[in-house]
Amino acid sequence: MATLPPTTSSSQQPLNPEDEDDILDEYDQYSLAHPYIVGGGRKGRTKREAAANTNRPSPGGHERKLLTKFQNSERKKAWR
Repeated sequence: MATLPPTTSSSQQPLNPEDEDDILDEYDQYSLAHPYIVGGGRKGRTKREAAANTNRPSPGGHERKLLTKFQNSERKKAWR
């Protein structure tokens, strides 16, 4: 089994923020400034659960909206 030589990190000084800008290119700076969101943004659900519980547009149009408008207008007529 091969062993690695000991590192001498004490001789290297930490970089200043100005020095880091010189080392990093524009893509590195972008990836540090805009981290990736882990999990795909699925609200903690699997694809199967999301597909089962998703509101899909109705091919017939706005039936629910029309139904609620009709019910509300009938309710108003009953109050008069």
